[in-house]
Amino acid sequence: MIIWYSMLILVAAALQVVEGRLRRIAAGTGTTDEMFLMVTEKLDGAGEACTIFIRGGDCGEVLDHYKKIVAGNVERLSAYNGPIGDK
Repeated sequence: MIIWYSMLILVAAALQVVEGRLRRIAAGTGTTDEMFLMVTEKLDGAGEACTIFIRGGDCGEVLDHYKKIVAGNVERLSAYNGPIGDK
């Protein structure tokens, strides 16, 4: 049951990041660097998840790894114009 809660929290945070990035792109304030980062971090994340599994890690370790990355994105994107959820 704990793994489902962790996954739900991760999805909620990831949705904040997606929403913030899409709002900035739609407003014309998104940078090409941010757009490039959106793609490359997915590819890098998949490789990092594979590495965790190859080393004998489990789904919980992968979730913990992604939570740190997503939390960093939320913090970084919030620094631009206040909290991402502000309308």
